[in-house]
Amino acid sequence: MSRSWRSLAIYLAGFALDLVTSPLAPAVAADPDRLLFVRPEDQRTVLFSAVDAGRSLFLTVGSKQTLVGPLDRTGFVIMETSGFGVTRERLWRDGAELPAIRLTTQTSTLVGHQWSLDRLFLAGFIGPEVLHEQLTVAGQVYRFSEPRYGAKAQVELWSHPTRDTLLTGTVVGTTTNMSLWTRGSAGYRIWRDLYAGPEVTAYATKTYQETKVGAHVTGVQLGIVQGRVSGGWMMTDDGRPGSPYLSIAAWIRM
Repeated sequence: MSRSWRSLAIYLAGFALDLVTSPLAPAVAADPDRLLFVRPEDQRTVLFSAVDAGRSLFLTVGSKQTLVGPLDRTGFVIMETSGFGVTRERLWRDGAELPAIRLTTQTSTLVGHQWSLDRLFLAGFIGPEVLHEQLTVAGQVYRFSEPRYGAKAQVELWSHPTRDTLLTGTVVGTTTNMSLWTRGSAGYRIWRDLYAGPEVTAYATKTYQETKVGAHVTGVQLGIVQGRVSGGWMMTDDGRPGSPYLSIAAWIRM
């Protein structure tokens, strides 16, 4: 072996030995992805989505960002939401009651403030919303309506009265279609951060009303995705018998 190749081999062997014996090597090998994860104190964004399926259908996606500080601190917040809904209704025309299907799209941008207390998290939002609707009445399909502009307000409550209990509440009101949506739930910790218990949801517009009574499991976690699964029985104001419903919500903190 030539002198130059012998010198290169000695250098590489020494470099490999230095890596093995270095006190930093085990830490790096044990946590190679440590830079891919965001610390809780640096999390400022929540991506969320939800689907409520039954006699009606609602799909929602959105995001929430803090303007100052992490998610779990008191401060100002901005939230964007887009939704799509399908409801089966009964409309009166010329003295006759006709079956109708209403498709709705809604988009809003809200600014609010959140308060993070000891065992209580409270947030309030308000901002503009735009809505489009399409009606199918007795099989006749109409065009999407011109955009309607209005205001949307939302209040959220998340509380742990004790370590083993959970109370949540949400109220959403809009002027675009004069709607009101509310949900309340209570839960008891069944395992780690998993809570289960009853829930009640109500939604109302000028032409449609529904009430849902069921049970939920909140705190389901798959990797970085957290969520809630619930189901039960829903009733509408059209006089038809009740029917089952299923609701799934998921969120990611970033």
